[in-house]
Amino acid sequence: MNFFRIPPVPPAIFTVVAGVIHQVVWPFEPLKEPWSFISGGIIVAIAIVMFGAALADFRLHNESFDIRKPTRNLITDGIYASSRNPAYLAMIIAIFGIGCAANSLLIMLATLPSFVVFNWYTIPWEEGRLRRSLGGEYTRYTERVRRWL
Repeated sequence: MNFFRIPPVPPAIFTVVAGVIHQVVWPFEPLKEPWSFISGGIIVAIAIVMFGAALADFRLHNESFDIRKPTRNLITDGIYASSRNPAYLAMIIAIFGIGCAANSLLIMLATLPSFVVFNWYTIPWEEGRLRRSLGGEYTRYTERVRRWL
């Protein structure tokens, strides 16, 4: 099985589920209630808006959001004018926000391995595909827009 054929969403979901199970079995609450839930909710809401903006940009340009499908056009406007990977950034922010809302240090810390997987495996694989298919256009885009923020 090719690691890169696995969409990045299932590992993120697995991380959150594992953290919730951990919180039920061995609770550790680093934040005070109700602030953990309120701050987590705000963080998750920001992540949802970011993810929605990324998805809307793909739909606006009639592109597939599935990383396993070929890219026909490079999206450089909308949220993609500020970040080359707003959907992955939104997933990491959402995991952290869920950790805050659940008051789970384990889920909050799960942002680190998620970042590692995205930054050193998923994104480089996607960038290689985009460089091969879009050439100089993609290279110029990477010179203008940062990978994360």
